[in-house]
Amino acid sequence: MTTRTQKVAASVAVAVVAVYIFVTLVTVLPSSPLRSSVVTATAPYFSQKWNVFAPSIMKTNTEFVIEAQWRGDGGELVKSDWVSVTGIEQQSVPGHAMPSRIQKSSWNAMLAYYGRYVALNEQQREVVRDTFIERDGEGGYRAKPPAPLIEQLEAVDGTDAAAQGDIVRFLRYDYMLKEYATDFATAYFGKPIERVRWKLVRTRPNDFDHRFDEQQQFDPYTVTFGWRHVDDVVDPETLAVYDDMLKRYGPTS
Repeated sequence: MTTRTQKVAASVAVAVVAVYIFVTLVTVLPSSPLRSSVVTATAPYFSQKWNVFAPSIMKTNTEFVIEAQWRGDGGELVKSDWVSVTGIEQQSVPGHAMPSRIQKSSWNAMLAYYGRYVALNEQQREVVRDTFIERDGEGGYRAKPPAPLIEQLEAVDGTDAAAQGDIVRFLRYDYMLKEYATDFATAYFGKPIERVRWKLVRTRPNDFDHRFDEQQQFDPYTVTFGWRHVDDVVDPETLAVYDDMLKRYGPTS
C-alpha cells in the first residue's frame, strides 16, 4: 500500500523530470523570447561551458616586481635592485605536482590590483602612478593621508558616484600591496624598510607557430608605480612566513 510520503516523493520526482525535459526542449528550439527567458533563468543550473574540456589557458605571465629603500649607516637612503616576488614564489612550482599555494599570492594580487587600476580613468591612473609621500613638517617624510588622495582623484573631470567607489577600492588595495611589498622586502633584504615601490610586468610567450623562434613576438607591458612610505609595524609571524619561503626556494636572479 502506497503511503502519503511515497506519493509526495513520486510527485516531486515527476515534476522535476518534467521541468528538466521542458527546459531541454526549449533550449534546443530556434531563438525566441521564450527560449531567451528560459535560458537566462536556468543557465546557472543547466548550462555547461566548453572550457571544462578545453580550458582557456591564459596567454600572459604577470609579475609583481618590487624595489625598496632603507637608511644606511650614515643615514642616507639606500636603494635596492628590482626583485621579482612572483619569480621567487613560483620557484616552488617546477617538479612539484601539488606546489604550495603561496606560489600564486603575488600573481593573484597583481590581477586584482590591475583590475582596480584599469577601472580608473586615464587622469586618475596618472595620479596613482605617482609617489604617495609628503613632508611631515619636522624634516622627515610620511605617507600621504587617504583623504587628500581621495579628494585629488575625485577632482579629476568626469568622476561620478560609481567612479568614487572605484577610487576607494583602488586605494584600499594599494595600501594592502604596500604592506605586502614591505613584508617581503624586509625578509628579503633583512633591513628596516622605509619605502617601497613596485611595477606590474606582463609578458606574453610566442604563439604556438612561433614557439621555436628566438625573437619575441610581443613586447613586455610594464606599469611602474611610485614610492610608498612605510609607516606600519611588520608583524613577526608574517615575516616568519616569508623568511621560511626564502630559505626553501631562495632568491631569484
